[in-house]
Parts: sequence; structure tokens; C-alpha cells
Amino acid sequence: MSVTNKLFEKYHNPVFIETGSCNGDGIQLALGAGFKTIYSIELAPDKFKLCVNRFKDNKNVYLVFGDSRIVLKEVLDKIQEPVTFWLDAHYYEESVCSLPEEIKAISNHDIKTHTIMIDDLRDLGKYNMGLSIEVLKEKILLINSDYMFNFEDGYTVNDILIAKTKINNINYPQFEDR
Repeated sequence: MSVTNKLFEKYHNPVFIETGSCNGDGIQLALGAGFKTIYSIELAPDKFKLCVNRFKDNKNVYLVFGDSRIVLKEVLDKIQEPVTFWLDAHYYEESVCSLPEEIKAISNHDIKTHTIMIDDLRDLGKYNMGLSIEVLKEKILLINSDYMFNFEDGYTVNDILIAKTKINNINYPQFEDR
């Protein structure tokens, strides 16, 4: 299985932010899902250049070169709308995972009801950095205790953690409350 724009359509907000552009497939899916503004952060120069060329004609796509652990905060400083986050820049090196700093940047933003999607759960234990699904949920609940969680299929079954808040007291039956 793989991710499709239907997944992004399910969790649509005005802004889409992706960490880890890679070859631009996530950007393409976000475009197909109808996001009005898309930011994608990439650290690898060759992948960044590839995406610059691929999306040079898309005026609503903003490509940011840099380490998401640092530049995500800078991107968020420009945004005052709900965001759908696609956190997919997990491992820069064998000993560095960006997720804790990315979640911290999200927690420091004024809006506390963003949708957070974390891809590649299958790799959480890969580098033995003390991250687990439960630890990620705890960090997200510190942002807003109303977050509910669900899993979606990615490259494997239940490979994507979805964190979404209740809006206007609507309960999403497919989500776990905490």
C-alpha cells in the first residue's frame, strides 16, 4: 500500500506542511488533495533542487531548504491558519530523529488544533532513540489534551499516526480518545 491524495483530503486544512520533500511525491499528493498553500522542508541539496525544478510553476508551493528541526518554527511564524502536518523527515543520520523538535515547534505555535500526521511508524525503533507511538502521543497531548488518535495505512498497515482534535464537540468515531 502507499499514500494517496485521498488520505490528505480526509485531513484537509487551509495549509499543508511537509517535513522531508524527498522527490516531491507528498507535494504532488497535497496539490491533488486541493491544499491552497503547501510548504515542504528538505535538507538534502539534491532532493531540494529536484523539487524546485518539479514545482517551479506552482505558485502555492513553497520549498524551504534546511533542517526541519530548525526551520519549521520559522515557517510556522508566518502562518495563522490550521495546518495539516505531514511529518516525514524522521532520520537525517543514524543518530538523529527530527520528530521531537518538530512536535515542539508545533506545540509552540499559537494554534493548538492542527492535524498532525506522522509517517513511517514502522521505523520508530530503528535507531533506538526512545521514541514509540505512546511517547509521540504523550508529546502531542501536551499540545492539546483534546487530541484523538487514529492510524492509517501507508507502506505497511497502520504505518501513519493521525492526531486530530475534536472540533465543535464533534466526536470522530474512528479515533481513539487519547
